[in-house]
Amino acid sequence: MLLNRLIKITACRLPFTQQVDALRQQRQWLIDLEHLLDPQVDEEASPKTQHSVQQAVDTYLAQLCTDTEGKETDQQVAQHIITTFRERWWGLFTCYDVPELPRTNNELERYMRRIKSGHRRIVGRNNVHDFIIRYGRYAACVDYQESLETLLQRLRQVSQEAFLCERRALDTALLREQKRYRFRHHQAAYLHELEARWAAISEKV
Repeated sequence: MLLNRLIKITACRLPFTQQVDALRQQRQWLIDLEHLLDPQVDEEASPKTQHSVQQAVDTYLAQLCTDTEGKETDQQVAQHIITTFRERWWGLFTCYDVPELPRTNNELERYMRRIKSGHRRIVGRNNVHDFIIRYGRYAACVDYQESLETLLQRLRQVSQEAFLCERRALDTALLREQKRYRFRHHQAAYLHELEARWAAISEKV
């Protein structure tokens, strides 16, 4: 009985053998590119540079395009990979010549998720996009795992002059976002007020 079930399962898988092999090969392309982009090298090998990695990836993509000629499905996948790399080519290799610059933004994405999760717990709303847009880089100063004592100790290290300078910059950013919001959601009233202000200035001149 068990043998018959295994035979039936195997028979169901056989028609997809070629498709599975093709998908494994396509996955291998991404693995190969990942290895080429990996900044970690052996201690005995020379450090990777922007030029060397760029040349290696460029050669691999060109070879990939050649190897998939005449294979419609493989060529479509390969072309998608090549297009994706070319669109990001301008900033893809900068990290190799800039010390301590990460190759990916994964850490930044995780950091932003922590900020959003902490704000969701406070306000009780799922959408915290407005909070990030409103406070911009200042949202990064929020640490929801930081104790009050640690926060006060950190704030004591900031001078009054530096605080006022950053406060003015924040007010300017908030005003800019307020204008954008009013223009998008109350455009007629915003334009009418702007025209009235221009008319008042013209009269004074």
